[in-house]
Amino acid sequence: MKRAFQFFLLLTIPVFILCCCQKAGRQPDVAYSFFVAGHVYGNPSSIQYGVHPPFEEAIDFLNGYDEMAFGVFTGDVVPRPTPEYWDSIQADFNKLEMPYYIAAGNHDKGEAFNSRYGKSYHSFKKGKDLFIVMAPTNWNIDRDQLEFLRQTLAENADSVRNIFIFVHELIWWSPGNRFNSVEINYRPHYPGSSNYWEVIDPLLRQTGKNVVVYAGDVGCNQKVSPCMYDKYENITLIASGMGSGDKDNLVITRVFNDGSFDFQLIHLNGNNKNGMGKLEDYSVE
Repeated sequence: MKRAFQFFLLLTIPVFILCCCQKAGRQPDVAYSFFVAGHVYGNPSSIQYGVHPPFEEAIDFLNGYDEMAFGVFTGDVVPRPTPEYWDSIQADFNKLEMPYYIAAGNHDKGEAFNSRYGKSYHSFKKGKDLFIVMAPTNWNIDRDQLEFLRQTLAENADSVRNIFIFVHELIWWSPGNRFNSVEINYRPHYPGSSNYWEVIDPLLRQTGKNVVVYAGDVGCNQKVSPCMYDKYENITLIASGMGSGDKDNLVITRVFNDGSFDFQLIHLNGNNKNGMGKLEDYSVE
């Protein structure tokens, strides 16, 4: 009888362990990850050639991050769009072991950008997800870019799981709406109006898909908001940036095999990459 009981234990313990492991591992596997970094040239008051030093120090971390497929720079990559500044930035970007894309900001646009990177707005797919890189004109997605956005959404929205869009300015922001608590890099750059809520927002809502819009025009000094997060209906709005020297950050998005995704706010100053907490901690009230 004792031997029979011992044999029963040998059979049931592995099953118990397997069941426990299955319950503990309910989170789906990561299909791929990508990082988004805003205002990578850093603080306008202490301009240097190349990327902001805390970002350069994080390149090895990004290269070693699990399933890191690519990165997106959300504008103000260089302080001035000269060949010399672009050469210095390119030398640092060459250390990345994955492709990258640039959503050009006001500091980036010009012939030097066009000759190196081509058209400033385009789209691509990764798996079943759609990615759209934009370069709004004076905070507005209009004319050719608006037609491109409409056509891209119309042709792809039904067949993709998620839609990720990248811009530089916080095109949803104004000093008179609920986002005015977010301190952008330079308020006088706001042109007085944006067509986000009147034109762009309805386009994104009607896709019926999860849409995430990333911007990079924050975080350039200690007086500016380091990042922001907001979610309404099917749309999530995110901004990140660097230059402050103590709250420099970027955002990593992990996309799982089932199509779900999450965000990780990466603190670039010091040794604790989780030192700023969760991105959702910076929700707009």
